Order: sequence, then C-alpha cells, then structure tokens
Amino acid sequence: MTALIRTTSLTGYPQLIRELGGDPDQMLKRFNIDPQLLNSSSAVISYRAMVNLLEYSAEQLQCADFGLQLAERQNMMILGPIAVIAQNSSTVGGALHEIAKFLHVYSPGISLEIDLKTDPAHPQLLLEVHIPGLNRLRQITELALCIAHKTLQMLFGSNFRADSVMLRTTTDLPQARYQRFFGAHAYFGQACNALVLRPEHLSKAIDQHNQELHDTLIEYVSAISDANPLDICNQVEQLILRLLPTQRCSLPLIAERLGMRERSLQRRLSERNLLFEDLVDRTRMELADRYLIEAHMPMAQVAGLLGYAEQSSFNRACKRWHAKSPKERRKQLRLSEL
Repeated sequence: MTALIRTTSLTGYPQLIRELGGDPDQMLKRFNIDPQLLNSSSAVISYRAMVNLLEYSAEQLQCADFGLQLAERQNMMILGPIAVIAQNSSTVGGALHEIAKFLHVYSPGISLEIDLKTDPAHPQLLLEVHIPGLNRLRQITELALCIAHKTLQMLFGSNFRADSVMLRTTTDLPQARYQRFFGAHAYFGQACNALVLRPEHLSKAIDQHNQELHDTLIEYVSAISDANPLDICNQVEQLILRLLPTQRCSLPLIAERLGMRERSLQRRLSERNLLFEDLVDRTRMELADRYLIEAHMPMAQVAGLLGYAEQSSFNRACKRWHAKSPKERRKQLRLSEL
C-alpha cells in the first residue's frame, strides 16, 4: 500500500521555491503532485513523491539546506488535530507520546518513539522514515527533525534546546548551519535519527492545557484513524533498526523488549511466513544502501552500523545481496542517482 502524507507537509514550499528562483508548479507536476492540492489542509499526496520532490528541489536549485529552510516556514500545526491534542496534554512527555501514537494519521511513512531505556539521563526522541527502496533521505530527515525540534519549542518553551542532534545521513553543510537552527551540536553518520533530550524536558507541565478539548480530539482522531497499532512485524523491524549498531541484535533480546517469550515471538512471525533471520537480513540490506549512498562514510563505519563485527562479514553479505563488493555497490548507487 502506498504511504501517503498530508499536503500540509509542503507548507511554505511554493514560496521557498520562488525565492530560490524556481517554478513550484513545474517542480510539483514533475512528481505528479497537483499544485492545487496544496490549498487544502485535508488533501494527501504520495509520501514517496514528496521525499523525491525535496531531494530534487535541493539539487536543481543548488540549495543544500533546503530541508532546513522549509522547516523554518513550518511548525507543528502542520499535524492538524494531532498538534492540538499535544498542546492540550498535561506534560511535554505526554504530548510527545500522543503525537507518536497518532502520527500515522498524518502519514504512516514516518514514526516517532521516545527511548527512555538506553540512557535514562538522556532520553532520545527517535525518528524513522519508512520508504523502502529510497536511499536519499537527507532533506526529509532534516525537515522532520527540525519540525520535531520546533514542536518541542512550542510545548516546552522558546528556550528549549536539545542536548544534541543525531542523524544517519552525512552532510556537506558546515556545523554552524545546524547549530544556528538547533542550538546544539549535530552528529552525522549515526545509528539513528534523534533529538537527545533531558528528563526535565519530558516532565515539564504544559500550562493552560484544556483537558476537555484534549479528550474530545482524542476521540475524533481515534475515530478517523483507519490503522491499528504497529503489527508485530513492524515492531520487530523497529527494534532491529535500533539494536543492529549495538551488535546485540538477537531474537531473545527483541522478545524480551516486546515482553514476549522467544518461542511466542517465533510463532507470531511464523504465522506471517517470516523468519527473524530474514528480517535482520532484509533490514541490513536496505540500510546498507542508505549508508553506501553517502560517499564520505567509511566502509568500516557502514559495517559497524549494520551490526557486523568485521568488515569482511559485510563484504560477504553485500556480494550475496548484489553480486558486488560494497565499493562496487556504492559506485552503482551513485551512478544511478546521476
């Protein structure tokens, strides 16, 4: 099923394109997006088309910080009723949990999660983009993390600053550009996309929240949601993504994280004709292409992020997947982008 996203995700896009000397209608139509749809807050478009549109716009207009500039024209109100639920939650942490719970109403192609276990002193707001087969995700990732940051500024207060920012992608932009937006250091080529927070960020009470409005909107959003919570396959895949770089990605550990017995998890996957080992292999293969497309990321770093203790193990896996070495696969991916 094609992942969709609300057209509010392109708020400010036409104006930014014009400021950069481009034709927004021409850009939109190239990816089969009707420009008139941007006038409706309830309209939806293909998430894949939107991701490709951002990358294409950045390239054609030679604007490496396109995602950052677009984020400067947006705020969390692009989420519609989900934003109002968040504004009327009792705490910042509660608001983030509810945004994460209902984000699939805005788009099933992106997810949020609050990680309180890895380092309780530095909770992480994790963000993941789910578009199989797309490797160039820098602009959408930066846009989404920026909106997450601006959301926290609206909920916590304008003095909010993350401790740091982590991104899977690499960049040619100077650190100062990210420092200017986030007010925090950005680290690239990381194992996840995340805003690193402090416990007090999550525990802060939201002033003047309206519990009645909050509860009414929870009922409304629940009613219009046509998606169930993540099924077992997606939950396992999310944990694989998080655990691969630790080199501790195993069925027993994932079963423990899900509060299940190992045999029960195996049975649930078997009912979907899936094997845990196949899910790990598939996730590694998709992630490998995302990392290899980053020309400046060392092969040893790619292997480590994929959970391989030795680069030779990654080399063998890449040859099994594509009949090519990682170096050859990187060249192939780079050529396909030209």
